[in-house]
Amino acid sequence: MSGRKPHPTPLANEDEGSARDIDEELTFHIEGRAREWMASGVPRDEAFRRARAAFGDLERIRTEMRAVDAESRRLRGRRDRLRDLLRDVRLASRRLVGQPAHSAVAIGTLALGIGASVAMFTVLDAVVLRPLPWPAPDRLVQLWPRLNHNITLSRLVGDGVPSVEAYTGLSRWGLTWTGGDEARVLDALAVDAGYFDVFGAQVERGRSFTRADTDPDRSDVVIVSHAFWASRLGSDPDVIGRRLQLDGYLHPTRTIVGVMDAGHRPLGRAADVWVPLHVPPGRDFASDSTWYVNSVVARMRPDASVDQADAEVRAAARRIADLWPGRLDAETVQRAGAVGILTAVIGDVRGTLWTLLGAVGLVLLIACANVANLLLARAASRQGDRAIRAALGATRARLLREHLIESALLAGVACAAGAALAQVALRLLALPESSGLPRLDGAGPSVDMRALGFAVTTSAACVLVFGLLPALRASDLERTPNLREGGRARTRGPALHRANRMLLAGEVALAMVLVTGAGLMVSSFVALRAVEPGLDASDVLSVRIVPAEDRFAADRALGLWKDLEARVAALPGVSGVGSIQLEPFTDGNWGFPYLAEGHAPPADGPLPVANFRVVTPGYFEAVDLPVRAGRALTDADRAGTAGAMVINARMAERLWPDSDPVGREIRLFGDVSYRVVGVVGDVHQHALDRDPEPEMYVAHAQYGTPGPLVSMALMVETDDPARLTGPVRDVVRQIDPDIPVPSLRPLTEALDASMSRRRFYALLLAGFGGLALLLGGLGVYGVMSYLVGARLPDFGVRLALGAAPADVRREALRSGLVPTAWGLALGTLLALASTRLLRAALYGVSPLHLPTYVTVATVLVGVASLACWAPARRAARVDPVRVLGAE
Repeated sequence: MSGRKPHPTPLANEDEGSARDIDEELTFHIEGRAREWMASGVPRDEAFRRARAAFGDLERIRTEMRAVDAESRRLRGRRDRLRDLLRDVRLASRRLVGQPAHSAVAIGTLALGIGASVAMFTVLDAVVLRPLPWPAPDRLVQLWPRLNHNITLSRLVGDGVPSVEAYTGLSRWGLTWTGGDEARVLDALAVDAGYFDVFGAQVERGRSFTRADTDPDRSDVVIVSHAFWASRLGSDPDVIGRRLQLDGYLHPTRTIVGVMDAGHRPLGRAADVWVPLHVPPGRDFASDSTWYVNSVVARMRPDASVDQADAEVRAAARRIADLWPGRLDAETVQRAGAVGILTAVIGDVRGTLWTLLGAVGLVLLIACANVANLLLARAASRQGDRAIRAALGATRARLLREHLIESALLAGVACAAGAALAQVALRLLALPESSGLPRLDGAGPSVDMRALGFAVTTSAACVLVFGLLPALRASDLERTPNLREGGRARTRGPALHRANRMLLAGEVALAMVLVTGAGLMVSSFVALRAVEPGLDASDVLSVRIVPAEDRFAADRALGLWKDLEARVAALPGVSGVGSIQLEPFTDGNWGFPYLAEGHAPPADGPLPVANFRVVTPGYFEAVDLPVRAGRALTDADRAGTAGAMVINARMAERLWPDSDPVGREIRLFGDVSYRVVGVVGDVHQHALDRDPEPEMYVAHAQYGTPGPLVSMALMVETDDPARLTGPVRDVVRQIDPDIPVPSLRPLTEALDASMSRRRFYALLLAGFGGLALLLGGLGVYGVMSYLVGARLPDFGVRLALGAAPADVRREALRSGLVPTAWGLALGTLLALASTRLLRAALYGVSPLHLPTYVTVATVLVGVASLACWAPARRAARVDPVRVLGAE
């Protein structure tokens, strides 16, 4: 016999009792009325007849009274259930408040897991899952990605793909606007007339572009964004037909023909104005020099597919290569194709973000395992309380409900705290500035309804994980010890101990996977930071200025930059000044075909291409770019003298590996000849994780196609770049107040920005790894505290029989370190399998990097040992007399 007492049950038929009460009440009232009639002399039978007649239809009254009674019982039952629920909630709240340390650890652990997972899901949602802001985005494709087109090529490709109904080339420009209170650089998007059909763009005022606007003589038109119209043009209702001074792309003055709808979002970052792409008449693919179309986007017909468009683009590429032999090499033709617009926008980010979400899922699993261990331990400590309540008649359903309410209360508080932590985490990450991720324009993502829904789902799953299973076990009255079994039964449970050890091993295994991934990412980022960029950015201030081309054409551009460099060089603390047309460590690039001395033109392909840089003589000294051979460019390399060129070591090795490159000739643009006068070191111009490419440097004064550059980036060498920002800006204003300065920053910021995405990944995984270590350490400590507490009587007996405290301490440590060792072994196998997913995000480190695995295992063992030490020490110091007396 289990000793369990029978529990009271409700009446078998409560409705019968209610009907009996109603009949008794009706009889009472009828008899009372009849007695009144009899008192006035009416015979008994007549008195009862009159009483029943006065009462009316008894069956109807009986039915109404039953309905009223049923409603009363229903309301009373609801009130009782609500009262019981509130009592259980108060009881659960008192229990949580009565054990503040336990509750704080459980809520904090789960909140950390939920907060991290919600924050990561929010980032994933903003970048990958959020719908693109255009009609039917699944019909948008990018044609021939990873290729800069000229305007003619973009139109040849678009016209050659039957499965698309509209297409447009896209080209980003910075145009100088001098019509406002101060000169500004506007973000301009040059597009074809099909742009509006491709992206479903609408104009709020005026009209969109037509094919006539792509005619060079009629292309001096512009469409302004709604934000620019409202903030810079004062929401002028008569804005259509107004002229804007927009210098930097062909026409210095343009007529406003439209205001874009406020809801339109262009591909990539926001735009201030839109201008039409055009090519001079008579140009074909071979003679068109407009190689600045960044991408070609098309809208497919409703019945077409991406695979169909991909095949048609490949066929069009082959036709173009056959029509213009030698203009496209085989590798370029091979890269032709079409990809969905989302794939084109986010690139390889999707896989890495899903991997990071999986990593934060491991954090949540560790948190759930921790809380499950805590509740299992607490359930074991309450066996005596359950035995008393069961003896007093508590049902299993009642005990189960109490446990579930307590778990739900924990989950609810943890969910709210986790959502708050997620918002804080997103702010600390400073998205999008620090992430380098696409689709994070503006202020970056915030926790929205989708992420909150994910948090609710997560918390519900956590209730099942750490609440339902312990509650089922805790409410099993067959396993609940009765009062006669005493305290020892409350402390021993082999099955419960095994569950604790299994959860502990699982926590350590998950922590091993997560911390290993974090270690690999951190090692990768350290390896990336160790790469020498090729120039010294630590003491350089980068200043980008964009003067109006119509005001500083030809020799005026040379005079402007000479004057600017001379004035800046005279500022206190400046040790070097030079300029380059493209700021280092950014995506901007010029690449020109060339023909080098001693090399014949390819027979079946285009000329080789090298990066092209225009610099002033002081540039190499200002950024400490070393000259390996020959000389740097000087003031003697001016217009009217023999063309001088400096190349980098990579280009010299490729062209003349066994001879001196100085004095060799390189021809550009078909007929422009330059003589190599020096070789400089290689520079990672775009990012540290991209290998240096062949590069050519020519003097600003000798760049004559189409003329001296007006817009460049000034490099100022100084011991304190931040201090010089104000003085340099003042120098520019003194020369011309209408020259905008869109960028003024230490060059190290550009270098850091080029590594932002990898730094973001490393930061996230390092944070997740730190959480895993923290939660794992708490889990080991909690399990060890419970296991040691459950075995205190055993340890007391052993000490009473003469065992040494050191032996007891070792035994206690073993009970925690053995499951830790099993967890490390399992975690290593899982890490070997899962870290391969990080291969694309790693630099200079293999997913099988042995030092990382050894370091992580050592750290985990150290954390587990520290977590085990305090409980083991307590076990070794137990007082045998006191413990045995309590037993």
